Amino acid sequence: MKLDNQEQLEALRHSTAHLLAAAVMELWPKAKRTIGPAIEDGFYYDFDFAGYKSPPGEADFPKIEAKMRELVKDWKDFKREELTISEAKARYPGNSFKHELIEEFSEGGKKKLSFYTSGNYSDLCKGGHISEPSKKLKYFKLLSVAGAYWRGDETKPVLTRIYGTAWFSQKELDEYIRRREEAKKRDHRKLGKELGLFLISEDVGPGLILWQPKGNIIKEELENWAKQAEKSWGYQRVTTPNITKAGLYYTSGHLPYYQKDMYPPMKLDDGEEYFLKPMNCPHHHQIYKAKPRSYRELPLRLAEFGTCYRYESSGELFGLMRVRGFTQNDSHIYCTKEQAVDEFVAVMKLHEYYYRTLGINEYHLELALRDPKDSGKYHGDDKMWALAEKLMRQAASKVDIPMVESIGNAAFYGPKIDFIIHSSIGREFAISTNQIDLYMGQRFKLTYTDRDGSEKTPVIIHRAPLGSHERFIGFLIEHFGGAFPTWLTPVQVKVLPVTDRQLAYAKLVTKQLDEANVRAEVDEGNETLSAKIRDAQLEKVAYMLIVGDKEEKEKTVTERRRSGKDFGAQPLKKFIESIRKEIEEKTIN
Repeated sequence: MKLDNQEQLEALRHSTAHLLAAAVMELWPKAKRTIGPAIEDGFYYDFDFAGYKSPPGEADFPKIEAKMRELVKDWKDFKREELTISEAKARYPGNSFKHELIEEFSEGGKKKLSFYTSGNYSDLCKGGHISEPSKKLKYFKLLSVAGAYWRGDETKPVLTRIYGTAWFSQKELDEYIRRREEAKKRDHRKLGKELGLFLISEDVGPGLILWQPKGNIIKEELENWAKQAEKSWGYQRVTTPNITKAGLYYTSGHLPYYQKDMYPPMKLDDGEEYFLKPMNCPHHHQIYKAKPRSYRELPLRLAEFGTCYRYESSGELFGLMRVRGFTQNDSHIYCTKEQAVDEFVAVMKLHEYYYRTLGINEYHLELALRDPKDSGKYHGDDKMWALAEKLMRQAASKVDIPMVESIGNAAFYGPKIDFIIHSSIGREFAISTNQIDLYMGQRFKLTYTDRDGSEKTPVIIHRAPLGSHERFIGFLIEHFGGAFPTWLTPVQVKVLPVTDRQLAYAKLVTKQLDEANVRAEVDEGNETLSAKIRDAQLEKVAYMLIVGDKEEKEKTVTERRRSGKDFGAQPLKKFIESIRKEIEEKTIN
């Protein structure tokens, strides 16, 4: 979508958030308004309904939408006015939420505040509205209701958040609703439970994933593939511990800067504090430092599927997508400045190899830069930041991948490039963070001896093409709707005997499949063949092999794919050759 269209959509949705608030205040006049921004694909508004026995729910949406359509008829435009702090507070009697915002935005009364009015509704707002709202605010729908802490702080009151979406046409709205319904069917939490892939146990802890046998197959297939691929790309594998002394993170700068996102320290009897590691880089730097390094050894590429822990707030946890324990496809490349661009290009090409193999065809880069207005957030000097950005831009210009920029989302020690991948239903996922780091080498006193005998600091490239197992598999579940390519499918073949008479032959078929390294199971149930086929399709098994009296007599199998297409009887050997080729070539079904 073009930027100007995106800005217009945001204005439309922000305007619709005002309209939602106007309708709610008409229907629940004792409610207290808070904030209502535009968000991706829609908007929300947060309310405090403490003056009522219970807040509105989805059953109230038709009533709210009807009131919105009634009110918008009188909304000809949005009129701006500026008020003093006392005038602004008078607009919200008894509303401590708005009063807090007014104090903040006015800098304690030093600045006037902008309000926007349409019809009889007025609200504190910085602007960004659609023109002619009575004509354009037509194609909207309320979607859901949820609880939300005021300003995301778990110590503050829980508000009622009403979500909605708005578009410029009925066709766009209908298409969005269709995509949304499809996304519900593909929700990785729903499919993960139905397919027995993973679980989260309150007895273990929120955000900590337990991989069940079928999910673990997917995890290990991805990991084994990546290890094989990265070996051929010149990576050496290492393993590092899950805990470390606090001092390592003071050296890196993560303490105290990052401590709120880390698990609390463990104080041991040796007098030291230990932390569960939130990232692998400081450990890899220790391996680099294990001996003197020469320019002849560079680039040195150290790779690890390293497990890390971050204490995400409970409100942020979300299935596999936002967790507290995760295992990363991580690596750190130590190289000279002259090698940095080519190495970073190779990193991006490795991403493309992985994505192409998995049938992920839509993705883009997001270059995250520091916000110059928030200089206290970042380490290092301007020269370092400028060079890191320059090198990353040079590398990005050498690959044919679209790139957008984001101000303020850089790491505290340098700019970064995220790969944003798009699922088959249009959802976007930030899956991989990559950096050219000119800061940590100095912090850890990493050196190498150059050709002229001088001592220099290596450039460090951070990369994780497959992100974490948790987030990447969550994406794949939704992208494939649980119907993974055959090489990733936990049960690749289900052997279905028509009656108990063929059970022994079905087991013999399964044994031969197993010997050919094809994951197969026999359905030994007493159900009808149609019921067995239905169960296998619900399990999203890649292939079903039906064996009846004829197949047993002729030593054949009848192939049926999960798509429902039948391929008739064939010798088992022929089927094994075909599926092994598909698995080895990692074919996308």
